[in-house]
Amino acid sequence: MSPYGRRRRRRPRRRYQQQSRGPQHPTSATIYDYSSHFLDDKNWLTDKKIRIWDGQSSNRKPNQRSWVGRIVIANLFCYALQTFNPKVTMMGVKLSEKILNGQQLYRLVTPVFLHGGLYHLMSNMYSLNNVGPITEQCFGPGRFAISYLIAGASGNLLSAMKSPNPALGASGAVFGVMGSLLFFMNRNSWYVGSQGQEYSSAIGQTLLINLAMGFASPMVDNWGHIGGAIGGLVMAYYFGPRLYLAELPGGVGRVVVDKPIVRLPRSIESIPENASKRLSWMTRRMQIWQYTANLPNLPDKPWKSKQNQQQSIDYKRRQRMTPNQSIKPKIVE
Repeated sequence: MSPYGRRRRRRPRRRYQQQSRGPQHPTSATIYDYSSHFLDDKNWLTDKKIRIWDGQSSNRKPNQRSWVGRIVIANLFCYALQTFNPKVTMMGVKLSEKILNGQQLYRLVTPVFLHGGLYHLMSNMYSLNNVGPITEQCFGPGRFAISYLIAGASGNLLSAMKSPNPALGASGAVFGVMGSLLFFMNRNSWYVGSQGQEYSSAIGQTLLINLAMGFASPMVDNWGHIGGAIGGLVMAYYFGPRLYLAELPGGVGRVVVDKPIVRLPRSIESIPENASKRLSWMTRRMQIWQYTANLPNLPDKPWKSKQNQQQSIDYKRRQRMTPNQSIKPKIVE
């Protein structure tokens, strides 16, 4: 016993094992070797086929709809047209005879935006809203929109070849979106890790279950589902992202780059972006027209006569078109 009272017993310090820092593969505790995924081309910045992959963050502006949202709105609008005018359905439904004879080939795409009932519409839009946003983020808006349309057209083409019955619905295009995302997750498994593997297994199970239910029901056009999934897989194989690691000049860091087998021209990939800009411009113009239509029809300066106003406008126009006389000409020796 100590004269100063009971001596406190010191607790032994816990020794934590120092974890190795650096990139680790999510499926294993050991450090993952990324050397096989480095891009060999050192001049990748000048290659038009290689671009920095921006799938980690969305490039959309605030209050700007994604293309998934636009497709959902388009399907709702088309269903409203079908409800008020049933002739719209017959104008755009898939007809095998017309397609195989090379007539009315627009019927390869128009059935993607038509549906046979409210439950049919809601189930397809629910599935698209589940897998569409992440696919659009990984592929970009241009490749996503083109893959969606190509998958829907390939599903209708295979359905026309295998089934003489008319068909409609966006399920073939949705199957194509699922197939594209499934191929992306498996191709870039080194990047997406265990979370991507779980996601791809869930997508695969969903595809198999829906195919089995389609074979069990005679009212479901399963050839359209199979054709849409094949179209999505083909688009993802040739035009989908292939991710690599690349060194920045000067060794300042590394970035994830995208090097697909075939790169779509920038003019085609920018079609959705240009269309969204055009739509936003038209929306702003309509708001301006609505505002000006409510204003009274008064002259700009009611205290002046129309003749004086026209003279001032002509004077300003001549002022803009006439070159500035104060600029001295350069003397050429």
